[in-house]
Amino acid sequence: MPDHDLTRLGSRAFEQLVVALARRDIGAGVQVFGDGPDGGREATFDGTINWSNTTSGGQDGSDQWSGYTVLQAKFHLKPSPEPIDNALWLQQRIKSEIDGWTRAASDHTRARLPDFLIFVTNVDLSSVAKIGGIDRVNKAVRGWLSDKDTLRAGLLVKDFAIWHADQLRSMLDAYEGVRWAFPAFLTVGDVLSKLPSQEWVNLGSFDAQDPLREQLLHTIKDDRWIRLSQSGGPGEAKLWLDDIAIDLPARIVRGDSTSEATVQAVDHVLRLGDTVLRQRQPDRIKRPHVVLVGGPGQGKSTLSQLIAQAYRVALLSDTDPAPTVKEIIESTREALARLGLAVPGNRRWPVRVDLAKYAEELASAADVSLLRWIATRISDRTDRTISPGDLRTWLRAWPWALILDGLDEVPSASARRQIYSRIDDLLTAAEEVDADLMVVVTTRPTGYDERFPEDRFDHLNLERLPPDGAAAFAQQITDKRFTNDDEMRIKVAARMRDAAHDPVTIRLMETPLQVTVMSFIVEKYPTLPPDRFTLFDMYYRTMFDREVAKDIPIARFLSRHRTQIDSLHEQVGLTLQAASETADGADAWIPAQYLHDIALGHMVARGFGADEAHTHAAALVEAATHRLVLLGPRDGGVGFDIRTLQELMAARAITEGDDTVVMSRLRLIAHHPHWRNTWLLAAGELLLRSARFEKHILELLKQLDTDLHRLNDRYPTAPGLAADMLEDNLAVNRPRFEGGLIKRLFLALERTPVVDIYRVGEALRRTAEKEDYRRMVYDTIAAAATGSSLHRAVANLVLTIMLASHAKLGREDNVGLSSVRIALGSAHANLSQENNDALVGWKETRERRRRPPLTDKTDPRPTEINLAAHLSGLAQSVGGLNGPDLELLTASLTATLGYSSFWLVGPTPGTAVPVVLKPDAPDALLQALQNDDVATSLDLVLGTFPPAQWAIESMLGNAFKPAQNRQSVGPGLLRAIADANADDNTYS
Repeated sequence: MPDHDLTRLGSRAFEQLVVALARRDIGAGVQVFGDGPDGGREATFDGTINWSNTTSGGQDGSDQWSGYTVLQAKFHLKPSPEPIDNALWLQQRIKSEIDGWTRAASDHTRARLPDFLIFVTNVDLSSVAKIGGIDRVNKAVRGWLSDKDTLRAGLLVKDFAIWHADQLRSMLDAYEGVRWAFPAFLTVGDVLSKLPSQEWVNLGSFDAQDPLREQLLHTIKDDRWIRLSQSGGPGEAKLWLDDIAIDLPARIVRGDSTSEATVQAVDHVLRLGDTVLRQRQPDRIKRPHVVLVGGPGQGKSTLSQLIAQAYRVALLSDTDPAPTVKEIIESTREALARLGLAVPGNRRWPVRVDLAKYAEELASAADVSLLRWIATRISDRTDRTISPGDLRTWLRAWPWALILDGLDEVPSASARRQIYSRIDDLLTAAEEVDADLMVVVTTRPTGYDERFPEDRFDHLNLERLPPDGAAAFAQQITDKRFTNDDEMRIKVAARMRDAAHDPVTIRLMETPLQVTVMSFIVEKYPTLPPDRFTLFDMYYRTMFDREVAKDIPIARFLSRHRTQIDSLHEQVGLTLQAASETADGADAWIPAQYLHDIALGHMVARGFGADEAHTHAAALVEAATHRLVLLGPRDGGVGFDIRTLQELMAARAITEGDDTVVMSRLRLIAHHPHWRNTWLLAAGELLLRSARFEKHILELLKQLDTDLHRLNDRYPTAPGLAADMLEDNLAVNRPRFEGGLIKRLFLALERTPVVDIYRVGEALRRTAEKEDYRRMVYDTIAAAATGSSLHRAVANLVLTIMLASHAKLGREDNVGLSSVRIALGSAHANLSQENNDALVGWKETRERRRRPPLTDKTDPRPTEINLAAHLSGLAQSVGGLNGPDLELLTASLTATLGYSSFWLVGPTPGTAVPVVLKPDAPDALLQALQNDDVATSLDLVLGTFPPAQWAIESMLGNAFKPAQNRQSVGPGLLRAIADANADDNTYS
């Protein structure tokens, strides 16, 4: 009998195995696991079991059971090598289970009690007669079931059975189909026997000829490196993933943004991956895929690297790789152990896809499926050609972990729709072949509007590092960077500890990138900045100053030409940020020659002759790429290794010029989520530069949402921007400015909820934490909760978000938590049944895009009203639109909204309840809104809806607003700055 390692499965996968084996052995009537009497899980069978027809044989001489049978799984993560210890462990678990059933029988808390029990375990029991584990456990269980207290309670179990590890192994040998569903038990020979014969590709053999093994060897080395910075100077140790990897806390968020649980992100993904995710599995996992959502520098890509590395280690550990790969495998194992993570038992084949690069290919008009793109990447790096058909076969045969990194770096709305479509195509293909597939997607929250369906994807919102976690990671970074410099290590570690406990600077140590950047800064500056712009600007200046201070020939050149080097980085940052706004430049880089041309242009503009300008330009490029190394190699060109530094340099370029010009640039990019981080960094620089910009920025927020072609302020951007500025600490020690930002937050309570409502809710929760503002926040929300249907719905939604945000903090004694509960209860009391239905429908269609149920089960159901047709009709009757303009609006609404619909319920004029929201082609409506008459008419129509029909306006906004916000602004910005620079370089 093969020694199938049952501990590889994990608890949940073991339960899946039990159901699969029981269905094959006992019958298809075995029902999947549900909650047991003690909080455990169980499966059931109601009927007759003929033991003579099963592989498990008769039970104590009984050939047949007739009645209600309950199976209970008892999984031991680390069984003892001593069978007697396993027997004692199993006895304790079974005793607890029987006690639970006895209480249930006595208290009548279970609808049905078992006639028979089967206990299934992964531990080995000795078969020695009388004194062995099997006989000892059987004797103990028989005694507990026949105990007078058990019988008096009403638990009358006729018989029981114990399936231990050896029993399960024999069943696995008998049922090949079950074994194939759990690849933890498979050998290479098993796999090859199922794959088509291929003379030229040993797919899945993992020998020296297998291209999949070759791909693993390449990628395990590629993903070991973490791109942070490697500028010269003291304390520079290379930072490998296995040196500094950490796991991050995350909230599982479903539906209306309430918190399901707080988990460790990588641990959660690996545990999910250790289950069988085939959708035809009897005890299937409902959400087999994960979206990791995190802000800039929060470690999304690094976590995706760690997940991929864990699966590579699991697959390569049984092979004999070269010494360099063995070192990576062992180092990764040690890193996983340090983080409390096990090497995955389910040896998934990991594929990590850079979505920005994939989007570039889609943008070239190539209709490339994900499988074809992956196959091409493997073929490019190996000596063999892999086809999409080969990968489809491999997908059917072996479990996959498909890691799609950087959805947020695909800024083009059309490219993102293509990405979603290709992912959906792959999921459909995977279900067709019953593949064991886990998909992990990473993205920023800003601009993540087209959510993956929540019936298949869990959303893990990465939390900020807690102070203790930040301090621990800071120590880890410091130890690695200053391995050979005890004095510097002690000094930097002490400063980092101080920063981690300072209430201001700890807000700048909430992501792994921020902690790493801070470790560079505290080498030189004992006083730390209060905001992100200053943090990253100091990082850049620190790297520069360290190079200038070195006794090397180029140091003098760096010092003399600092302004030109700054300008070079700023122009490259701006150019790349604008290029990455579109799909074909998502993973932005510029050719090395173009970098030289930019540098040459700077020197020529300053009056250098041709030869001297070329010489200085070459030196500038050398300094930027080989000394400061913020710019690294990219596909034959150069780009920023750290995206936030690209955004910082773009921000510095934007803020060059007089106040009016600079504010016009900020207005231009304010709506676009791709530019949001750049916008915030630019605002940080301006506020640091002069207090006058407080007034300028507040005025900008007031005037931002007054464009007719954006339907004026019906879907305002200003509240979300205000929330982000408060989150970025830009109002610290600026009370008047802070008050102005908070007033902008309150605007969201007066408008229909669309894209930024969750960020506003979080910001209001943080604001209410401050004693100076708590009463103002709750008084304002309370006023909204007693207003119109719209105001009441939004107040309820905001308070729900605030409550979820409070709950995740785990601070039950916080006065703010009590306040928000009281406020939510009061606001909900003022919500009519129809308006509650509208709010539920809004959440369902926005988050899951499926039909919501009516709270009151009225029959017959209301008639569905097509949203596009309804709006078009009102544009004619109320908005005064006709002729070609009406045709234009009607066609664009139909193209944008498709089959989106709503109900009207309750007393006349009726409350609008969203039913279906399936946006299709929003570009059509965006084009139509450029027509003044169309925009005016639609704006007028939206203004005529009664407050109870607020959801209609919201549905329209959710359909087109994300695409409108992503309309390209980069080319216009580049032209404006180029024109300004040309004027500056013209001398009279």
